[in-house]
Amino acid sequence: MMDNLALWTGSGGLVLGFLFGLVMQRSRICMVAAVSNMLLIRDYRYVQAFLAAWAIAIAGTSFLESTQLVAIADASYRGARFDWFGAVAGGLLFGLGATLAGGCTVRTLVNTAEGQMGGLLVLLVMTVFCGITQYGPLEPVRVLLMERTAIQLQSGDNGLAALLNISPWIIGLAAAMACLVFIRIFGPIGENRALILAGGSIGLLIVLAWLFTGWVVQDPFAGTVPSAATITGPLARYGYYLGTGTGLTFSFGVAFVAGILAGAVASAVGTKTFHLRRPDPARIPHYIIGGIFMGVGAITAGGCNIGQGLSGVSTLSITSLLATAGIFTGAVAGIKWWERHA
Repeated sequence: MMDNLALWTGSGGLVLGFLFGLVMQRSRICMVAAVSNMLLIRDYRYVQAFLAAWAIAIAGTSFLESTQLVAIADASYRGARFDWFGAVAGGLLFGLGATLAGGCTVRTLVNTAEGQMGGLLVLLVMTVFCGITQYGPLEPVRVLLMERTAIQLQSGDNGLAALLNISPWIIGLAAAMACLVFIRIFGPIGENRALILAGGSIGLLIVLAWLFTGWVVQDPFAGTVPSAATITGPLARYGYYLGTGTGLTFSFGVAFVAGILAGAVASAVGTKTFHLRRPDPARIPHYIIGGIFMGVGAITAGGCNIGQGLSGVSTLSITSLLATAGIFTGAVAGIKWWERHA
C-alpha cells in the first residue's frame, strides 16, 4: 500500500501539473512559437513570456536557496559533473526535433489534450525514445559519451553562485533583473500583459514545485533531493513501463506529467477548443523524426525546455544554461530548415 508521504508527493505533483497544463493551454506559450515568431515576423511576445517565467523562477529559487528553506544545491541540476557535451548535443537535437514535430514537450502534451492526433503521435514516439535512451539500448552509448566528455568540478557544484563564489541571492536577483530589463527592451509591457502574466505564473509554479518537494514533503531520513517541473525523465519512466509493464510509481514527476495532460484537457474542454483532428499525412514523417529527436535529445541533455530550460535555469546551473542555449540554437536551425523546405 502506498505510504502517506508518497501519496502526498504524488498528489502535489498532480495539482501543480494540472495548474501548469491549464496555464499552458490557455496562454499557448511554446518554445518553438517563441523562436519562430521572433525570427520570421519579429514578434517577441512569447520571448517576453519566457523572460517573465525566468525572472520569477530564478528570483524565487535563489530566495529558497539563500534562506536554506530548500537545499537547491542538492538538486540533480547542480551536481559536480559538468556534462557539457550532453547539454550541447542533446539540446541541439531536442530543439531541432521540436521544430520538426511542431512544438516543444508541453506544446505536444497540450496538442494531445486538444484532440490533435499528430500531437499524440509525437508524444508516443517521444515517450518510447525517452525510455530507450534512459533505460534501453541507447543507454550505454549515452553513458559512455558522458563519461568520456564530462568534467568533474572541484567546487562540487556547477551553479554560477558556487563557481563565482557569490551569494545565490545576489546573482539570482541580478539575473532576474536582467530578464525584466530584456522584457522591456523587447516591447511594451502593457500590450502583452496577459502573456507576461502567464509566463510569470509558470515561473511561480516552478518555485512552488521546489518548495513542495524540498520542504513540504522533504524526508531527511529518505535521502530524497528536491525537484521541480520535469517532463522527459517521467516520460522515460512511462516509456519503460510501456515496454516492460513495471517501474512506474506515483512519484512527483510522473504525477506532474499526468497533471499537465489533465489540466490541458480540462482547459480545452472548458474553452471549447477540444476537437479530434487527424494528422496531415505529409507531416507524419516529421512527427516521427521530431519525436525521436526530442526523446533522445532531451534525455541526453538532462531535460527539455521545461526541465533544463525552466527548472534547471532557475538554479543557475551552468549545465542547464548551456543545454538551454543548445535547445534555442537547435530550434533556430530547425526554423531555418523549414524556411528552405516549406
